[in-house]
Amino acid sequence: MDHQTIHRDPHAYSAHPHLAVGANDNWLLVFTQSRRHAGVLHPPQDPLYRNMLMRSADEGRSWSAPSVVPGFGWQGVECAGLTPLRSGVVLLNQWRFDWHTLAYAEANLARDSYKRPEDLVGANAMAAELADWTPEKATIAERYPWARGGGETWMHRSHDGGKTFTASTRIDTAPFSGGYGMRGGVELAGDIVLPLCDVPNYAAVFTVRSSDGGESWSKPRLVAAGEGHEFEEPAPLLLRGGRIVMLLRDNLTRVLHVVSSTDAGHSWSAPSPTGIHDYPADMVELADGRIACVAGRRREPFGITLYMSNDQGNSWNPARSHAMRSGLPNRDLGYPSLALREDGSLFIVYYAQDSEGVTGIHASVLVPDAEGWRQEGPSHGQG
Repeated sequence: MDHQTIHRDPHAYSAHPHLAVGANDNWLLVFTQSRRHAGVLHPPQDPLYRNMLMRSADEGRSWSAPSVVPGFGWQGVECAGLTPLRSGVVLLNQWRFDWHTLAYAEANLARDSYKRPEDLVGANAMAAELADWTPEKATIAERYPWARGGGETWMHRSHDGGKTFTASTRIDTAPFSGGYGMRGGVELAGDIVLPLCDVPNYAAVFTVRSSDGGESWSKPRLVAAGEGHEFEEPAPLLLRGGRIVMLLRDNLTRVLHVVSSTDAGHSWSAPSPTGIHDYPADMVELADGRIACVAGRRREPFGITLYMSNDQGNSWNPARSHAMRSGLPNRDLGYPSLALREDGSLFIVYYAQDSEGVTGIHASVLVPDAEGWRQEGPSHGQG
């Protein structure tokens, strides 16, 4: 089938998108980008990653050229999340690693304070997602002469719909090792609740809160952790009735888990498996009250899959899924994010590798019909 290409740069690796709808139908798309390597390196392995932002005023039919956010100088970052507020302010949450040249780290830093290239790009680090591109051990330090230390969580604020980000606040995530989120937060009456995970451990999910529009943030509060699980990359959804549903990636079971809150995110249910073996996820509430979820399928047949919940996210039926993008060449894909168009169709954005080996940002449109969903015809983006 024909699908929309939003952004493709043959010299860059573009991935991990998050789509958010701001005030006045201002659609915002943030993604990660670094230079293109012979293999695949994701943000925890590569100090050159930046977050890029594109904007659309016509529900994703056309897009602005990508621009670095919050500005030049902010690189070495993880995937970012967007939170458009009712006031028109746009929040961008971002985790930035501390990076050093390998020579500097060896000469000036305590050995237990940083990770060497072998720790970042070796077989153990790459096994879960990137084993297809693991480099030769003997050449790792020569090919990737950098070291990674700790890092910080930042919240950047835009007062012009995401065109510029002019104010930044560091979020204290102690006692957790850090705070990373590839989705944004939810805005309640007077509060913003932002879910994060404990980068670089990627094993626990917690929330921080703001009551002043994102200028300051509370101490973290644990949502999910436990033996036999490594929870990360939370995807929250505020339902019209006020309940918050959140899907969690679990790096041990490889099954999405769900938690929910009925008290504005102050307490959460215990994590429950959904039966969905694809990850990570994003959700939107449909007009009829159902929840649509998209997730990346990193097992054959590779692709992007749609799932539905008829009971506010309490249960899912993985057997009744919709393969809205199939036949992709490998596991270099995923992080789908979605938005609901005015006509009721779903606009789903994700990253994938094309037939020429270039990894870029793509999208598909699903239109509701009498039998469920059908694929919309081709369209074209910019950038």
